[in-house]
Amino acid sequence: MSKSSTPKSHVLNAKSASESLKSILRTNPWEGADHFEIIPASAVASLVIDIVICVEQICEAVDKLASLVNFVPCELLHSGTVQPISDINGSVHIVTVSE
Repeated sequence: MSKSSTPKSHVLNAKSASESLKSILRTNPWEGADHFEIIPASAVASLVIDIVICVEQICEAVDKLASLVNFVPCELLHSGTVQPISDINGSVHIVTVSE
């Protein structure tokens, strides 16, 4: 398995968008609007903000797990070839890695 840094940039973008959304909601952009129109939009905005927080926590947990199991850098994974081999009845699979 390999440890990737790609999710971190996506989480940072999501956090930035979430903060922008919070800022917009604080400025009360719906002044004078019907409350029945505001409630669904604010509920969705609140859920999106909560989802971003949960995704950030999941990414942190995955990073911690990856460091505990010593995932290798991606560069090392692509240095050899992988050839799956199965036995006669196909129930056992052996993976041979060669360089």
